[in-house]
Amino acid sequence: MRGVRWIWLCLVICIDAVAHCAMAGAGSYLYVVSQDDGTVAQIDIAAGEVSSRISAPDAPAMIAPSADGKFIYVTHPDHSAISVIDADARRVVKTFSYPGTPFGIAADPHGRFLYVDDWNRGVVTQLDAKTGALMAGAAVGRYPAGLAVAADGARLYVADRDSGAVSIVDAAAMRVIASVATGTAPFALALSPDDKRLYVANAQSSDLAVIDTQTMQSIARIRVGAMPYGIAVTPDGKTVVVANQHSDTASIIDARSLAVVATVDVGRYPEGVLCAANGLAYVANWFSGDVSVIDLRQRRELNRLRVGDGPRAFAITGSSQP
Repeated sequence: MRGVRWIWLCLVICIDAVAHCAMAGAGSYLYVVSQDDGTVAQIDIAAGEVSSRISAPDAPAMIAPSADGKFIYVTHPDHSAISVIDADARRVVKTFSYPGTPFGIAADPHGRFLYVDDWNRGVVTQLDAKTGALMAGAAVGRYPAGLAVAADGARLYVADRDSGAVSIVDAAAMRVIASVATGTAPFALALSPDDKRLYVANAQSSDLAVIDTQTMQSIARIRVGAMPYGIAVTPDGKTVVVANQHSDTASIIDARSLAVVATVDVGRYPEGVLCAANGLAYVANWFSGDVSVIDLRQRRELNRLRVGDGPRAFAITGSSQP
């Protein structure tokens, strides 16, 4: 699986607007998974610099924060495992075994569960967040990648890459209630802060699908750059940012008009994206081994932060410890 480099998704972690606002000031940290390095870099948002590097060996892929920000969960698809990182201690404190190929990951906003999709088996599973015990599962489409959870925890959204659709899952019953066609090879997902829209990056059709989550219908398609692999929404819901892997760019989209308003050059082979409440977007550049910092007001790259080889995905917390 590791030999097929292009299949990896940078799952964008979708956090609601209140959480973003709370995390935007001093004591806010980004965590960036670097698969080739086997590390997670901690970035101090206020200082604008890498403050620590955490060892997470065995080809880490995707990342998600716990609801309270105390822990960071990391998937290891090649090793059937999930690492649990203590955000304050900056080290792995637990490892959960997983009976399959764990890829996309998200945490229940109430702190009870983890949701993990299994790349090879085409299922999404619910795990106990404390013990890693398997609670329930639901069959979804082929090669599930991006995973997002509604702010109230009631629904899961799964990007089914080879099915060209998004599965919508009732989280309480762990059953699929709808499947919505997108474009070709949907990978990354991001919810709007009000949960009314789901944005889907379609890697092989190089466009963005917009789904109305109330009607569960696709309402728009937006052309972006080549091979969009990462996507994020600003905490105010006004802007969407897409990382275009084969264009080495980020598309900035106005959420009201659903039009691309700017294209910003970033590093090589961009994947994951995260938008913070400070007006900045962060893009993980896999081949460059760095993170582009984009000013969304000026619509330009401000800086690049060296992290580790193969950075892919982000999480954000409000830890009070440096």
